[in-house]
Amino acid sequence: MKYRHLAWFAVGLTLCVIVLGGYVRLSDAGLGCPDWPGCYGHITWPNEADEIAQANATHERVVEIAKAWKEMVHRYLATILGVIAIVLFVWAFRQRHMASYSLPLVVLLAIIFQGMLGMWTVTWKLHPVVVMAHLLGGLTVMSLMVWLAASRTPSLTPYRYAGHVKQWMVVVGTVLLMLQIALGGWTSANYAALACVGFPQCNGMWWPPMDFAQAMDLYKQIGPDYEFGVKDGPARMAIQMMHRIGAVVVTGYFAWLIFKLTRNRELLPMGISLLVLLALQITLGIINVTYSLPLVVATLHNGVAALLLANMVILLYKTRNSTA
Repeated sequence: MKYRHLAWFAVGLTLCVIVLGGYVRLSDAGLGCPDWPGCYGHITWPNEADEIAQANATHERVVEIAKAWKEMVHRYLATILGVIAIVLFVWAFRQRHMASYSLPLVVLLAIIFQGMLGMWTVTWKLHPVVVMAHLLGGLTVMSLMVWLAASRTPSLTPYRYAGHVKQWMVVVGTVLLMLQIALGGWTSANYAALACVGFPQCNGMWWPPMDFAQAMDLYKQIGPDYEFGVKDGPARMAIQMMHRIGAVVVTGYFAWLIFKLTRNRELLPMGISLLVLLALQITLGIINVTYSLPLVVATLHNGVAALLLANMVILLYKTRNSTA
């Protein structure tokens, strides 16, 4: 196996961890194991009747096996990803060249910090800021992994003609996409996905009563259980509407960027892939609010956002010499 093969495998595994993490959160299994790193003190989760009885007697939350196994499988996959990151770093370090192992080191450190965020997500009982940070941390790890894999892939050569697409255009698009994903994470962390029913209106109104001050209040004390959210209706509607407005902004910018990409034969495949993913993401978002957040659709919405970001990172790599 070559280094790039393992790196691309790590990219795929990171995507799986992100999607599974979204599935865990959306199926209300984020506190399926109220402790960390084990589950009710077990390496797996309590299965036998006596184990369940003991766990129920020593923990505030009763055992729900259907939720516990999802949370633990997510942790197992994240652990495997961490092991692969160590292998990538050691492999690169043996080449004895700083440029070759500095990025694998950053990836490894990012995964370690992501693991800490995963711990705090549980121990701080789904604190919205931590939940959103955990999502963004996972996407940051994936972005670093994609750049690492791309840098070891000879066929991914720099964009030769800098006439149509400059790197700053891609940077702006990536920043907008990350902000939109953050809004999506904030929507999910505050259980605001169903605050607005229907599309394009929100509960039959173009501009419903909203509380933006409470919606963007990031500070919450540590201690309370934040499962199912603590913000009131107007705040949740404000969060949902900000996410929708963000979608309009991102769609408009991406439409222009895709047009620029399709004007060049070399970048045409990137433009087509972004167009397909963007259309799919918009469709999934509309289905979510129209059909009350179907679990499969909501999970796919999370995964497609990650794929959009991965495509943008590859595009950043391709245009890294197009800065003028």
